[in-house]
Amino acid sequence: MPRLFGLNLVAVIVAAIAFYLVGFAWYGAIFSEAWMAAEGLNAADAEEMSPVYMLLGFVITLMQVIGIGLVLKWKGVSDIGGAVMAAITLWFFFALPFAAYAYVYLPAHNTTLLLIDGSHLLVGWIVSAIVLSLIK
Repeated sequence: MPRLFGLNLVAVIVAAIAFYLVGFAWYGAIFSEAWMAAEGLNAADAEEMSPVYMLLGFVITLMQVIGIGLVLKWKGVSDIGGAVMAAITLWFFFALPFAAYAYVYLPAHNTTLLLIDGSHLLVGWIVSAIVLSLIK
């Protein structure tokens, strides 16, 4: 099986796709209206978004999945429960603080955006960790 940084390449790709689909559901269906309102966007703005942004978004997702996979590997996590706990811990100490920067430093202090973005990362990281723990 091909490997990337010692990780199963198929697992990394499947986990990245799963995480990306979480984002699609989060921002495209579940929280679409609330997110656009909080960002000050309208439907026309969303339709004008370049496909390049979607590609770059996938690259960012892929980078996160590789990072999660490396931590799981280094910690020797092999079961779903351990993977979920590792993802939650990583999210709490890394993803959530990064997401909170915009909340803290932007004048709007937009709680809606923090909740939507933070919860997207939490669910995405958990889903990624589960996929990585299932596909060795």
